[in-house]
Parts: sequence; C-alpha cells; structure tokens
Amino acid sequence: VSTKTRLNEIFTNGLPVNAFIDKGRCAIGATFGEIMYKERCTIIVVPNISILLCKQKQHPEIDIVYGKITPIEVEQYLSKYKPGQKIMTTPEGMSKIIKAAKEHGRLEELYRDWFLLLDESHTFISESYRKDILLPFKYFWRFDKKSIISATPFVFSDHRFKTLDYFKIEFTKKLGKVLLVHAKSVVATLNDILTNLDEFPGNIHVFYNSVIEIVRAIKRAGLTICNIFCANDKDNANMNKLGDLVKFFVAEPETGTYKKVNFYTCKYFEGWDLYDKNATVILVTDIHSEHTMVGVKSKGKQAIGRLRDTPYNIIHLTNHKYTRTMKPLEEFRKEYLHEAELLIDQYNYYVRDCNEQQLKPEYDERLDKFADINDTTNIATLNLMKLDQKINQAANNEIYNHIDYVKKDWEDGYFKVESQYSDLEIETATTIKRKSAPKQLEEDYLRLKNFKEKQQDTMIFSLGQTVEQEVKANNPIAYKAYQLLEESTLLELKYNIKKVQAAIIMKENTSVEVKLLKLIGQTFDVGKFYSNEDIKSKLQDVYNKLNIREENGKIKKAIANQLGDKGRFETHATKGDDKNGNSVHGLLILRSQFGLRMVA
Repeated sequence: VSTKTRLNEIFTNGLPVNAFIDKGRCAIGATFGEIMYKERCTIIVVPNISILLCKQKQHPEIDIVYGKITPIEVEQYLSKYKPGQKIMTTPEGMSKIIKAAKEHGRLEELYRDWFLLLDESHTFISESYRKDILLPFKYFWRFDKKSIISATPFVFSDHRFKTLDYFKIEFTKKLGKVLLVHAKSVVATLNDILTNLDEFPGNIHVFYNSVIEIVRAIKRAGLTICNIFCANDKDNANMNKLGDLVKFFVAEPETGTYKKVNFYTCKYFEGWDLYDKNATVILVTDIHSEHTMVGVKSKGKQAIGRLRDTPYNIIHLTNHKYTRTMKPLEEFRKEYLHEAELLIDQYNYYVRDCNEQQLKPEYDERLDKFADINDTTNIATLNLMKLDQKINQAANNEIYNHIDYVKKDWEDGYFKVESQYSDLEIETATTIKRKSAPKQLEEDYLRLKNFKEKQQDTMIFSLGQTVEQEVKANNPIAYKAYQLLEESTLLELKYNIKKVQAAIIMKENTSVEVKLLKLIGQTFDVGKFYSNEDIKSKLQDVYNKLNIREENGKIKKAIANQLGDKGRFETHATKGDDKNGNSVHGLLILRSQFGLRMVA
C-alpha cells in the first residue's frame, strides 16, 4: 500500500480478531481506528502512561487505567455499560481490570464479549526490566476475541501465536531516509552536534537510552537549557542520576514546550505523537554503553516514528564491533531454551528432594529469567515470554557486530540509508597534558592520515572542524609532516620534533628547488662578472622570497660561493670592477648547469 494509507482503509470493519498484525510503520492509525470503531467494546493495552494521557486528551470519552487508578474506579468504568466502550491501560493495569470485572460479576462477559488488543506488542519483550510487563499474557488466551499489533513485531516462541491469523502491511515506497553515521567516537560526534546547534533550523530530539550518558553529554557540551524525558522511578534512581540537571526533567512531552535540544530514554521510544516542524531526530547507540544498544527494526524505528511532521533530518549515530559474523535468532532461541530447560530440571529435582526431606528449598534467582514458580509446590515451569525477552536482548546486540548489519536493519524496515563516517574524538585536558610532544605528533599524524584515507571512499560527517582542520590549527607540524613526509621517515626519526621539523624544512626546500633555479636564472646572466657582495645580496633576496631555510628553521644565509653549488652555475673566481669602478673580488659566470636539472 501507499505510505499514506491508514489502517481503517485496509480493515474497513475494524481490526481483525484473533490476529497477529504487522502494521509496517508507526502513525498508521491503529489505536485511533480502534477507538473510533464503535461496534465493539475494547481493552487496549499500551506500553506507557504517556500514550494513555495523550489518547485521552484527544478522545475524552475513553477510560484509562494506570498506577493512580484504583480497582474501585475501574469498577465504575465497567458499570457504565456504554456501547463501543474503550478502556486503555498499561500492562501493569490489566490486573485491575480483571479484578474489577470479577468483583462486578462480569469477568466471563469480559472474556466472551470484549476485544483485547495488545498494541506495541514488541515492548512486552524489549522492556524486560519492567517486573509486570508480561501480565496481560496471563489473561490474553482466555479472551475469545484478541489480537496483537506492532510496527516492529517480535516472533514469539509460544506456538499458540501461530493459531492467530497473520497480517503484514508492506509499502510501495520507502518510509524515509536515515543518515547512518559510523562514529569512531559516539560521544565526540554527539558533542559535535550539540556544540553546533546553529546548523539545525529546528529543534533536536535525541533518543539515547541512558540517563547517565545524557547527563555526560549535556555537561560536555555545556548546554544551559534542554529537556530530559525519562522515567521517574519510585526509588528516585533516575532523579538521583540527574543530580543538578534534574531542573531539566520533564514528565511528559507536550507540543509547544520543546527546547532546542530534547533527550529521551526508552520510556518515550513508543506510542506518543511528536509534533515539531523541521525537527531533527537522532538515535544514539554505543557498544560501550549496553543499554543504548537497542534494536533498529524495533526500538530504533519506533523512536524516529514519534515525529509526525516532516523531519529536517533523521540521524542514527553509532559505532560497531568490526565483527563480520551474526548469529541467527533461531540459534539464540535454541541456546537459551537448552539453558532454561537444564536449569529448571535441576531446580525441580532439588525442590522435590527438599520436599521429601521436609526442607525449605532455597530459591535460585537465575530462574527469574526463564520461569514461573508455583507458590504452593515451589516447582518451576518454563515461561516462553520470559525466554523471548532474553533472546531478543541478545539478538538485538548482534547487529552492532558490524555497521553493515545496522544498515541492513534500517533497509529491512523500509528506509533508505545514507552512510557517513565520523573520525572525531574527545580527549580530556589531563590526557592531553600528559602526552609527550612526539606522542602527540604521532597521534595527530596518524589521525590525519586515517581521515584522508577514509575521505577517499566515504562521506565524512562533521558540523564543526574536521579532523584535517583541527590538526592544521592545533598541530601544524603534524599537518605539514602529513603533506611532505612518509610515515616510514617519521618512524625512522622516532617522531622527534626537532628532527621532524628539519626534515620538513629540507623537503620544503627541495619542493621549491625548481622555483629557486628559475629565479636564479632570471637574476644572474652567463658571461657576466658579479662582485661577492652583489651575489650575496641578490641570493639573499631569492632565499627570502622563496622562504629557503636552514634545518633550524631560520632563513638560509647567502654567501657568494653558493652560486657555484652543484646544479646552478659553473663559475670562476676572479677580480673585476664593481658598479663604482672599483676592483673587487667576485665570480665570473661561465655557463649554467641547471637547464637539464630543471627539465628533469
């Protein structure tokens, strides 16, 4: 279908029941369509409170369930008996709905007549850090009418999902273009962006799943104003991480309140609508910060899908592990299933033995990853949804083995990809101070060399100074060394500053030799006598004009005998008259020797 097609144009009688729907892209109208479809009552489960508040603001008639809503309030929702009633809830709120229905004597009616829609279904797997994220699946299969939907679905291990009808939306055109920046240093390249904000006509929205790294980025760039959108945990962990930057914390995104720079952790990667004209959306992932390594086809695509207006640019800033191997999802599934079954079998054997001995078994916390524990028997049973959470986390990290896999993930998600490379690095003042001059020369020379090599076959990403401009400004010796000397010469000289400077001077002198000979030829005539003083004066003018220098860097001092240096003139020392008619010592130029040399 066209990228502009809405789901209600595809499913004209409401979303299909008992279906697994891959909607292909964000902002295709799935939640909106179900809210507007009044032929049935629906419970819609979405990942976070932001979506609930946003949808209720747009549709005041819907009821929402989350942490602050009590079971009594949910009972009041159910007592309304409205045709086409819609209740939206977080995953954790699902138990309140079930409890309220039970207390109200309507549980069987709920299972029989209501439609249960699990929206953004990939989040049940990707957000494993949330204790009760899987709660809806405790009830999902009890509903006669149910469906799951996502723009970035996960293929679940539970075979019951195969009983659902499968729908996949595909598009006739790409959804957009992503600038994929392969960064030598992610933090340095992000800092380049944050310190060159004038290069962006609109606001910047940075999706970066690490509160700690966001704080570091703000302080590094010296930002004095921005927004930080992250979870406000019950234990205040994130607020403590923000420290004095807690002043930038904002609970919920709202149109018209965005700053020039806005940061988001994964709580805000799904489900809400970002309206901001001419905005740039940036996804930041870093192999050195594990929590940031989100799947491109899942979290990445969701993050950039928040923007509902046409973007100025979409950028994915990342690095990779330079490993050209990628383990298939099924291999992870096989490995984790084997590990889970082995652990569960061993634990259950231990529990049964304890029961026989009338001993209390000690719980193995490793089971949290894979199993549910019976409160009465203490026996563990495999939970395939928990297993999928572990599989997903490991499989997502695989694309960061190599930048080519990251690119393919974007392309598989219906995006065009433009690739660029960033050679930018950040060094602390202390690190720079500790370096010896030869070490700094070596590093800058090699950085410039690598930059120029990359530039031959890759577009270079830079908003401020390029590596070439930086080295030229901060280390002119390294810049000239790259232009004039081979790496082998520098190694031979052990990057000794004085020796390298001398080698540069000699190379520069050699490079202007043709100009030197040409100017000497224009200054002196064959067959003519010149006094020593006249020769010295004229030669010195030539040296000054061409910047001919000694190894110590000073302008070369002219003497008369240099006129007869090899390759210049054949001369004869004699006496002759100067311009005043006085007899003085000097040189008679017999013939030139530089004609052949100049040709050579």
